[in-house]
Amino acid sequence: MKFYDREKELNYLKTYCQLEPNSILFVYGPKSSGKSTVMRRVIKELENSNIVFFYYNLRKYATPTRDEFLRVFFEKSDKKYLLNKLELNLGVCKFGIEENFDFNNLCLNDVFAKINESINAVVEEGKKPVLIIDELQKLKNIYFNGGKSLLNELFNLFVSLTKMEHLCHVICLTSDTLFIDEIYRNSTLKNASEYYLIDWLRKGTIRNILKEEGFSEEEINYALDYLSLPYEISQLINNKKLGLSVEQTIKQWINVEKDGLKYLIDTTDLDEEGLYNVLSKFKDKIKISYDKEVKKEEMKYLKFLIENEILFYDVINGIIKPTSIIEWHAIKEIINAMQ
Repeated sequence: MKFYDREKELNYLKTYCQLEPNSILFVYGPKSSGKSTVMRRVIKELENSNIVFFYYNLRKYATPTRDEFLRVFFEKSDKKYLLNKLELNLGVCKFGIEENFDFNNLCLNDVFAKINESINAVVEEGKKPVLIIDELQKLKNIYFNGGKSLLNELFNLFVSLTKMEHLCHVICLTSDTLFIDEIYRNSTLKNASEYYLIDWLRKGTIRNILKEEGFSEEEINYALDYLSLPYEISQLINNKKLGLSVEQTIKQWINVEKDGLKYLIDTTDLDEEGLYNVLSKFKDKIKISYDKEVKKEEMKYLKFLIENEILFYDVINGIIKPTSIIEWHAIKEIINAMQ
């Protein structure tokens, strides 16, 4: 898919990677807002710098077990770090581990020692290590000997690498905003983490892209009321080439989202009226304030809608909104049909 203008986000992340490490950075945003695409672009644009990127894209894997985590993060080699064979087009690395190392008897201290060895090997060569983990929340349910949570212990390691020793940047990407909420309230990470939102595309950016792609002014003005995500633009361009009008494409998208939402509501054990009451908050506005407009008894419905990626919870800015403008229109059509 073509990379669309994200100059502000690119500049922020490129600059961040070149500063002295001092905190963990959590990059978050609605699903399909382009977080991974932007991060990969950052890596590509800095490939000739003195930065060594360790990049792990966990969306490529089913939720890993303990053993699978070890095989994803480490590769047997005589080097402390080496090219990640699954990401050769990016030129990123993974942690090296001795050929005769026994994965079966590893404790967490062994794991962390090997990560530290790899990072220190980069530093000793006069280079800057940056560790990036995409969809970090997939490590939530992995436990090591003694029932230690891998993720909780990793956070302690990340604080040590960044805030305490200033050795390595750690950047974690996720679209799971309930996970970000957990992180935000985690005492281990207090004063040791930063958050960066990659949100919907700006309307000016969408207008420029569609104009460049040959859309008429009428088509652009119609589309601007509905588009918010990069992949929508790519699909709209492809569908136009296939003979579908902008209006046809967008109406199809809304119908798909509407049917999916209706099915979700019909098949859950949660009170239907409670769900519709929460969705009704978005009838006349696209976002609500968590502090001012959400009651305690509504939280279970909100959580359900956030978990199922109908709503996006921006815990840092204290707002809740649909995951896309298309989703918002689907919600409004469902609410209007109920009245």
